[in-house]
Amino acid sequence: FSFSQLLTLRGFIFIVIGGFMVGFGTRYAGGCTSGHAIMGISTLQWPSVVATCCFMAGGFVMTWFILPYLISL
Repeated sequence: FSFSQLLTLRGFIFIVIGGFMVGFGTRYAGGCTSGHAIMGISTLQWPSVVATCCFMAGGFVMTWFILPYLISL
């Protein structure tokens, strides 16, 4: 990755779509990843455990399967 790639149309689309996905996920899960992982799990909140597991699974799928495909385009 390089800063010059962010200034291209493809880089702009990645930033915009990524921003919308983060915003949607935060709203849908009722909080951010660090809020659920740190505060929710420490107070033994079941929804925070589920949300954190889903965040982790989504991150693994993105980095192992989707991102290599997007980079090779």
